[in-house]
Amino acid sequence: MKNLILILIALCPSLCNILAQESTPCYKRKRICPQKYNDCRNLVSFDEESNTYLSKRDNSMLYSGTCISCYRNGVMQEQITIVDGKRNGQDTSYYNSGCPQSVQNFVLGKLNGTSVVFFDSTNRKEREITHVNNVVNGNYILFDNNEKNDTIFMENYKNGKPDGAKVEYYENSKRAKVVQYKNGLLDGPHQTFSPEGKIEVDYFYKEGKKHGKWKIYYPDGKVARCEEWANGLRNGEFKTTDELGKIVSQAFYKKDISEGKHIENFNDGKPKHVTVYLKGEKIEEYTFDDYGVRTDVIKLEEKNKKKTKEEKQESNGNKQKDKEKKDKKDKKDKKKKK
Repeated sequence: MKNLILILIALCPSLCNILAQESTPCYKRKRICPQKYNDCRNLVSFDEESNTYLSKRDNSMLYSGTCISCYRNGVMQEQITIVDGKRNGQDTSYYNSGCPQSVQNFVLGKLNGTSVVFFDSTNRKEREITHVNNVVNGNYILFDNNEKNDTIFMENYKNGKPDGAKVEYYENSKRAKVVQYKNGLLDGPHQTFSPEGKIEVDYFYKEGKKHGKWKIYYPDGKVARCEEWANGLRNGEFKTTDELGKIVSQAFYKKDISEGKHIENFNDGKPKHVTVYLKGEKIEEYTFDDYGVRTDVIKLEEKNKKKTKEEKQESNGNKQKDKEKKDKKDKKDKKKKK
């Protein structure tokens, strides 16, 4: 026990210093540039096309070494390490206030590992990104500038493309939106939530295309609209209902082609406009006024008569063509016999 107490007493000064640093505002811990330092502005020039740092002596020799940039007030702006013309190792940049601005990790000029950007004067994270050989690979996270430094956005990447969950949050860290990706394409559930945590929309994607049942909800949890999709095509029932459950509109599709009755209703649920389709063709249409009086726009009987007339005309035309062909053939046979 005595030994433990002695160890704690020995460690106390270093622990106290660490705690004091953490509790001290970052702008009070600013790094001041030394009187003599390797000034990046005087020593190196950067070639954007080749992503290479060159010595300013002749602009042809690759620069190697550590250099510092400073603000006019003497506060350190950035300290970078360069090896054979490429940034290498961990680099830290600072705001004019002295607080950290960003921390990045390079391997021979390429971002590798986790990079962090901070809000000014708070030392709170603004965003965090993971790279592998200069390509985003891993988490991409955005943070709120509040006391808890809450996460407000998080997305996963694989080889530079969204892959996995993309989540957006409200200020209280509750989910606002959850979307799934696979190899850069929407793939899986796509949901949004109210600040109270109730689901607002529930969609589904398959390889970037709308698929399955899509639902939109009222605040009380009742379904406001339901759609059925298959690989990006409307396929099934599309229905909208009011908060009492009455049908506002209803339509049916088969492989993106209109089929069956398509209905629009008045607020009381009574029909207002009805259209009937058969394999995408409109075969009947009628409306109702406020008193329930029906007006036919396209009568089924008229449509059938018109269709029958068209079929007869087509049939007569085909018969005429067959007769002309037969006459030509008979003439050729007669010439051959002569």
